[in-house]
Amino acid sequence: MEAKSKRPKDTAFRQQNLKAWRPILTPKLVILLFLAVGCIFVPIGVAVIVASNSVIEVDSIDYAEECCVSGCDGKPDSVRVDRNPCNISLTIGETMEPPIYVYYKLTNYYQNHRRYVKSRSDMQLRGLDVTETALNTSCQHRVVAEDYNTSAPDDERIISPCGLIAWSYFNDSFSLFDEAGAPAKGVTSTGIAWESDVDVKFKNAEAEQLVKTGANYPHFMHERMQSCDDYPGMDNSSELYATCTTTGAGWCFKGSKYCVEDEHFIVWMRTAGLPTFRKLYARIDEPLAAGTYTVQISNGQRYTDGLHDYYYNPADSSAHYADPSVLPVNQTALYPVRSFGGTKAVVLSTSSWIGGKNGFLGGAYLTVGIICIVLAAGFAIKQNFFPR
Repeated sequence: MEAKSKRPKDTAFRQQNLKAWRPILTPKLVILLFLAVGCIFVPIGVAVIVASNSVIEVDSIDYAEECCVSGCDGKPDSVRVDRNPCNISLTIGETMEPPIYVYYKLTNYYQNHRRYVKSRSDMQLRGLDVTETALNTSCQHRVVAEDYNTSAPDDERIISPCGLIAWSYFNDSFSLFDEAGAPAKGVTSTGIAWESDVDVKFKNAEAEQLVKTGANYPHFMHERMQSCDDYPGMDNSSELYATCTTTGAGWCFKGSKYCVEDEHFIVWMRTAGLPTFRKLYARIDEPLAAGTYTVQISNGQRYTDGLHDYYYNPADSSAHYADPSVLPVNQTALYPVRSFGGTKAVVLSTSSWIGGKNGFLGGAYLTVGIICIVLAAGFAIKQNFFPR
């Protein structure tokens, strides 16, 4: 019987005798390495800077101040009155080739705050039923409607979607018009969100779910008030129509592309890492000639039943109201930013092979490349004129 031993087997791997390359960094090798890195990085930096400078970018003024009519002098947002709709001008200096991206830009908005980022329920956003106890753990805020008592059933109390991110949903709408007053062509809001988010992460609730999508949630009030007969392109004999009528939540049914499935909402739910950020609102697939354009900003209407106020985003004068006790009235304010000292703007931008305008990346490549070339020259001088 062989004696047991803890000694590793006599192999090159276990004895750490594998072949290895151990370069000796001689002065000539170091000079060549620095020179090679510099010669590679400098052209890349120049190419990136040229590509960045080719991007055409147009920023609007802070329309939070431009659109305000009264209550603009530091009073609470609740007493602020804006022009709604509000028109601002954008001047394009040269023709913008598609694809052209329309962004809204917010400043001083800390979406990266830990409590804000965590205040959501991914299970609920997938259209699944989640208990109030679980929502209190995930969303923590804006879980149940404040005006219901604790004995009310979940489907009457729970807010869907819950949490601070959803509750603070940016709901200003934008329309672009040329100098003749005609709407811009080729504008689409499809494909602005991540494909994985659209296909997997954001779904309206199924018909059999207890809590319907949009329950006690002001921003989806308009969609929930709509009739299935008014859904765009609806065929009364289709499976989609059957799903809509069975769900009983207006247009907030699974597969509708409204409510939680709206790509504007999906883009908002992907929080930004910096306090100044842009979020994609639309894409324009037609060229925009140089000239002065008008951006019309609106915030829809406000629903009221005498006790509560409900808001929706799209301006639809032909909307069908299913519940006569909830009536639409004029909305007097756009999305509020004064409470946190922020600003709002609209941005039009083209793109290049590196994406949007970004001077930092090219500058970083160029800086590193120049430093490497300077170091290579310095070491070469030292080696040739002041050797060891």
